[in-house]
Amino acid sequence: MPKAKLVRFDDVEHQNKRPGVLLTSLVDGDTGATLISSGVAEFAVGASAPTHYHDAEESVIVIEGEGLMVINGEEHIVTPNDAAFISPGAHHSIANHGDQPFKISWTYASINWSTTPVE
Repeated sequence: MPKAKLVRFDDVEHQNKRPGVLLTSLVDGDTGATLISSGVAEFAVGASAPTHYHDAEESVIVIEGEGLMVINGEEHIVTPNDAAFISPGAHHSIANHGDQPFKISWTYASINWSTTPVE
């Protein structure tokens, strides 16, 4: 059985996956998780993640700011405490839609999830 532990935000690597998007994985296989992965993503004004899909269930919760989330072609303006369930294979994108930083928390129901871009 995995050992419970605290992960401090300032103690993990923060990755610039694309211009204006800072991705931080907090819970994953490296921290001992066996079934989930979670972290946060911060989008600078105007930054976005292009349309893609995953091979695992995903949960997204808005922490701060305002975003535009598109799920299977349906557009949604999202604000703090809004949440989305994204099923495996669902095409989705997310973008900062406001004039302040936009931050989300994400969780995948797997430690070995993959992201596939949609052309």
